[in-house]
Amino acid sequence: MHRLDPLFRFSSVAIVGATDSSGYGRGPYRVLTELGFQGQVYPVNPRHQEVHGLHAYPDVASLPGPIDAAMIVVNRELVLPAVAACADQGAKAVTVIAAGFAEAGERGRARQAELAALARERDLLLIGPNCFGVASVQTRCGLFTGTGLADARPGNVGVISNSGGLVNEILSYGNARGIGFSHLASIGNEAVLTAADLLDYYVDDPSTDVVLAILESIRDPALFVAAAERAAAARKPIVVLKVGASAKAAQAAVTHTGALSGSDAVANALFRQKGITRVYDMDDLIEMGALLAGAIPLLRRRPLEKVGVIEISGGAREVICDTAFLAGVELPDLSPAAAAAIEPHLALGGKASNPLDSGLNWVSPDKDVLYPLVLRTFAGEPDLDVIVSSFTPPRVGELGPLRRRVDELLAARAAHPDRLFAVLSRASDQFTPEWTRTIVDENLVYLEGYGRGLRALGRMAAYSRFLRTHDAAGEAPAGAPPPEPSIPLSAGRGALNEVEAKDILRAAGLPVVATAWARSADEAAALAEQLGYPVAAKVISPQILHKSDVGGVRLGLADSAAVRQAFADLQAVAAAVPEAEFQGVAIQPMAAPGLELVLGAHRDPQFGPVVLFGLGGIFVEVLEDVALRVAPLREVDAREMLDEIRGRALLDGVRGQPPVDRAALVAALLRLSELMLREPAIDSIDLNPVFGYPDGILAVDARIVLRGE
Repeated sequence: MHRLDPLFRFSSVAIVGATDSSGYGRGPYRVLTELGFQGQVYPVNPRHQEVHGLHAYPDVASLPGPIDAAMIVVNRELVLPAVAACADQGAKAVTVIAAGFAEAGERGRARQAELAALARERDLLLIGPNCFGVASVQTRCGLFTGTGLADARPGNVGVISNSGGLVNEILSYGNARGIGFSHLASIGNEAVLTAADLLDYYVDDPSTDVVLAILESIRDPALFVAAAERAAAARKPIVVLKVGASAKAAQAAVTHTGALSGSDAVANALFRQKGITRVYDMDDLIEMGALLAGAIPLLRRRPLEKVGVIEISGGAREVICDTAFLAGVELPDLSPAAAAAIEPHLALGGKASNPLDSGLNWVSPDKDVLYPLVLRTFAGEPDLDVIVSSFTPPRVGELGPLRRRVDELLAARAAHPDRLFAVLSRASDQFTPEWTRTIVDENLVYLEGYGRGLRALGRMAAYSRFLRTHDAAGEAPAGAPPPEPSIPLSAGRGALNEVEAKDILRAAGLPVVATAWARSADEAAALAEQLGYPVAAKVISPQILHKSDVGGVRLGLADSAAVRQAFADLQAVAAAVPEAEFQGVAIQPMAAPGLELVLGAHRDPQFGPVVLFGLGGIFVEVLEDVALRVAPLREVDAREMLDEIRGRALLDGVRGQPPVDRAALVAALLRLSELMLREPAIDSIDLNPVFGYPDGILAVDARIVLRGE
């Protein structure tokens, strides 16, 4: 048993605040009835002797026996004593519906802290507050007050959402699309149990194969990441609609459930790294659920990345080509043998292609021969994993002649169980209930609309590639631990100077240019002689982090006189900066020019160390062409970072320029990851520029900032 099983499996439940006079008070019992709950229900209401046609009890202490679970639907001021009373009666799982907690200001946050402390003290599995609760279509148990369960059917899609209203929407639209659900959770403020806890449960749950989530924040990052990694290993795809991409959405999340949505860029990086599919609207979320629910048995056995489409229109074929390109869907050309098999049956000398314009309409007599032939031929193509028939179901009435096409598709599916067969409509529209029954009865994969359907196929292909590449990569981060740094790191120092920073990085195995600290002009000249001319000189001052912004850099110094003059000039630069303390000058040899890159790392408040790679110099600020990953990194993560930036072609050499040593970049990113994990005192590392060469890389400027006390 999973530790959250009592939320989804119980035989007795109290509804504290049950009433027939309000929607919230009626909701929990209505849901239990819709689910077909077979256990004991105890309404608790001090003003009525009968509620929902059942005997009502004045308080929890009056119940005739212990309870397994409870639904709290009373005013926020009465929530804590009600929860305590339910714990006294043996409840293990509790849902709190009331709002007015962390989302409602300082007083509400204090109230939520008390509720959380009580739940932890009594070892309660508490969902909420400010939520609709949890329900299981599989076990027919529910601590839930939402709508849509009357039409829900058991299936393999689990749902997690901070929002209760959007769970209702998933149910309503998902039911209409024939999606079957395992469990649903509206978790609200997550005072105790978080989205990560529910995800952890769904990964272990044998009835859940696909997870759809609407998240405002990730409150338990460590558990979330661990659960996501287990989901990837178990081939259980996670699809997330994560708010916080805009400043307004992030602020709205605070007032909705008290959530801090966190860095959207870091969340995006984490999702890519862990194989989580991100979507940005409800339609795409439902579309992914509809596709993955039917595709997952096959997706666990083989890649589903290359698509063949059967259409009846030349114009539609052109639209599909463009839409598929934008969605990242690969449409391989047909083999000569496949084209030769199909073309004799096409009207007016048509040419076989992918997508295929099969002509006329789906119910014309020619399709009786042509459609089964095309299905067989496409299924025999080694480069086609998914075979899509693009026909639109009728809006009203029976399927009519289209039923024959469905039967032919089912026959092809039975004959070719190693291919995914799907139906794609041209647009989103109402369709006849007979089509929904067909989807359910025949377990059809149905995608609605070119845009949404092809985006779903593109995202599934990306998940399929993730499974292949990350399976081959293994689990352990690559690279041996670097040696201990030569300079002790203590929080509260602020930024290290450039010489100290480079010493730390060099000790960690990162290639940095030799740099020495000169505290006088004589020492600077002597160091320049040792390092070899020409050299660069940079001011050292704790108050001057961006040296070039204040003129604190001198380049191409060719002799002792130039070095001495540079020392004097840089001392004057520091004197011109208010409160700047001049500590000397950093001397380093001039490096051979190469492709300017940036490597770095920072400590994210939610997810910890995050590693960065991109084009360097001024381009990092102007173009912001960077890739992020959350530590620890594996080699596959670092390689993907190199290919993720828009300027990745520069790494391979363009217009006569030499390529950059990718292996050296991968090794450096792994070293940065290891250093950030090993040294919690480091807040951020910035290597910019790093020169990329065909036979290695070299960091010529570096900054390390330590965390505050």
